Amino acid sequence: MVVSMMHEFCVMARCAISETGEEHRALDSRSSSASESQTHNLNVSAVMSSLASFVRNAPENTFVNPYRPAQSTQHEEAAHSCRMALLPALREIDSLVKSSILNPLCRSLNRQVSAALAKMHRGTYLKESEDPMSQQQSSFVQIYLADQYDVIAAKYLSQLPNEYAVTVASTVATFSIYSFVSNAALLRPLGEMSRLRLTQDLADFEMALEQLVFKGGTSLSLSQIANGKPYAELRAVRQLLYWAALEDRTLSPAEVAKGLLRDAWVKDLRPSTLFHFLFSFAPALLTSPHHFKRVDAGEYVSNTLVKLDGSVEDGEASAWMTTMACCDAYQQRESVDGGDYTDGDRRIGAILMVLGPELLRRRRQ
Repeated sequence: MVVSMMHEFCVMARCAISETGEEHRALDSRSSSASESQTHNLNVSAVMSSLASFVRNAPENTFVNPYRPAQSTQHEEAAHSCRMALLPALREIDSLVKSSILNPLCRSLNRQVSAALAKMHRGTYLKESEDPMSQQQSSFVQIYLADQYDVIAAKYLSQLPNEYAVTVASTVATFSIYSFVSNAALLRPLGEMSRLRLTQDLADFEMALEQLVFKGGTSLSLSQIANGKPYAELRAVRQLLYWAALEDRTLSPAEVAKGLLRDAWVKDLRPSTLFHFLFSFAPALLTSPHHFKRVDAGEYVSNTLVKLDGSVEDGEASAWMTTMACCDAYQQRESVDGGDYTDGDRRIGAILMVLGPELLRRRRQ
């Protein structure tokens, strides 16, 4: 009877949920406030959370608490049976909130984060001559991301019940890390000052996300979200930025690739991250993957590498196919051009062809 009532309530709640939230911008660009539809859905989530809490506590409150301290084994068994009987109702409430409120909200917020991250390709990391003392003032994270995360925390996480705020904060953090890393890997060229600036931004970025997750009401750290994989990659990128094996010009492409595969931190990188980073060392004739696809770097990341729900696995095979196509085109241009150029490291194409199959094999294991 109760489960049936919960089902009917969920049907009515689904009809009450606004479906316009994901199609429109999550935040009003002028006031940084939630849209009316988003605010309405946040209120619905609060109602559903209260209902779930009541259903979850009903067995204990009905069969055990009234009889304390004289409750018996029979009371405990009755509460357990009731709890099991109510599980379908709790699952339906949880499924409704996630599919109709939280998932669309996360996609909407991540779309805003994606647009901000795409701005790193507007020359932020190309100013090699800039005074290092001004790096803090020109931090990409502080300019484009920190305030956005503060708004997400204040306008959304603070309005959500704790168990739902944790889900949103974790999903946004996961998406943000993968998207930041994928965009950063496509930066080209990437000189010494650019690497220094990016290293500082990685520290600022990690701090901003730690604050976001904390404000989401969870004691989890970034290293515990999504089994720790996004954070492990974020840390590995710092090692990648100062990888210097290419400075030894005597090494063959196979030797460089094998040495790279032996580095412990490589296992924490998605293959696409390593592929795309190596393009920053390549001759101009080796076209970057997003240029090969004739799209902006940010668009390539959002359409191919990182989905709005934070998932990344689907894009790895596609990224490798594009990388191979870039290398094939490069070999054809090089054969026609006669290799008469001095920019970049001519070993990169061959290194990529050695690395690719092995990295994808490891990824599948």
